[in-house]
This record gives sequence, C-alpha cells and structure tokens, in this order.
Amino acid sequence: MPKGSAQERVDAILRLGAECIVTDMNYDDTVRFTMQTAQKNGWEVVQDTAWDGYTKIPTWIMQGYATLADEAVEQMASMGIARPTHVFLQAGVGAMAGGVLGYLADVYGAHNLHSVIVEPELADCIYRSGVKGQIVNVGGDMATIMAGLACGEPNPLGWELLRNCSTQFISCQDAVAALGMRVLGNPLGHDPRVISGESGAVGLGALAAIHYHPQREALMNKLQLDSDSIVLVISTEGDTDVKHYREVVWAGKHPAAL
Repeated sequence: MPKGSAQERVDAILRLGAECIVTDMNYDDTVRFTMQTAQKNGWEVVQDTAWDGYTKIPTWIMQGYATLADEAVEQMASMGIARPTHVFLQAGVGAMAGGVLGYLADVYGAHNLHSVIVEPELADCIYRSGVKGQIVNVGGDMATIMAGLACGEPNPLGWELLRNCSTQFISCQDAVAALGMRVLGNPLGHDPRVISGESGAVGLGALAAIHYHPQREALMNKLQLDSDSIVLVISTEGDTDVKHYREVVWAGKHPAAL
C-alpha cells in the first residue's frame, strides 16, 4: 500500500491473513514496485491500472466495475426513472469511472448523458488530461484525504472512455469530499442514510458544493443542472477508516465554506 495508508485499512487486510506492506512511495510508484517484485518472484499482479503489455486483467476489472452501472440502471428502472440526466463519477486512475461511464453510454447514449468526473485537486491527472486532450501524469505526494483517488497516472483504457464520453472534469479540495460524507450521513426527510468514505462521497460532495457556491447559478448553467435534473452518484467506499470518518462527520474536520 502507498505511504500514508491508514492503519485501520492495513489492519483490515492483515485480519484476512494477508501480508500488507506500506511503502514510502506514492500510489503509482508503489504499483511499479509491486510489478517489479512480482516479476522477480513469478507472481501475478491483479491491478486496475494498465500499461503496455498489461491490459487483460485491468479490462476484466473495468468490466467488473460496470456491474455498478448495471445495478444502478436496474434500480432506477424499478423507481420509474427512464434515465439520469447527469452522472458524477469519482476518478483515481479512471478505471471505475471509465467502466461505469462506458456502460452508461452504451445503455443511454453518451450524447444523452451529462457526465462529470471528479478528482482531488492534488491528484487530478484525469482533469489535466481532459484540459490537454491527452494523458497527463501528476507526481509528488498527492496529499489528500481521498486516499483511494490519490493516483497520478491515468489508466489508458479508462482514459479513452473518459476522453470520448465525459462532458466535464472537476478538480476539488478535500473539503468537498468531507461535505459529501456529512450530507450522505445526515439525510433529509425519508432519504436513506449512506455511510460513505472520503473517496466514495466526493461525487455527491461536488454536487452539494455547487449548490452552496456563491456562483451557483453560473455553475449550474454550465453543468446544465436545474430542478428537473436526475443526478446519478455512486458511493464506492464505506467508513474503512472509522476514526477519520468520525473526525469528519462528527467533529467537522475539513469544513466547507457554505
């Protein structure tokens, strides 16, 4: 696991009987270290990012991520929703976002869906790639509470889908993810409570941050959001670091300026 990994997440892996090594490197360098170690020992790497000569397993994993979209489509149909107008998806290397968006684009048509990809501002390789129109890598520590999204090098398989099907890209601060965690954990009316971790809540957090932003009207116009919008968000992480979850949701860590 990359440096800075929460001890609770390490302990969860150890309880399964696995060995867990925390490196002093960021995510992308840790992946390279893992690959080198596997090659020396004749091990198989199961990883959702891809590179030249390593695409089969990442493709399978992206197909697995697509089941999230398949289940969401089924759930929306049972609620009488023909299709969402928008989807907000969080991205690390872009495998989950690419797999989900590719499925939704196939079902609804990319032109019928306003898709927004959300990332941490210090690990916004997909955002920067979107601006430039080609893959851009981000290096350094990429310090963010969204540990599951702290990735600096896009998966080229996912990037191809995101480049062709995404409408917009958003780079956001940690406070946006924290806002999403609090909103999901404290619902209004009869909405269900969702326990969502930092990396899982940032999509809803971005939507809420737009609602509270001083330039709300301009942002909503740019995103084509209005009172008739149906926005799909997917939480991909629970409270896998309970201590930090409570610091955010109970104690107000990383407050958002509302």
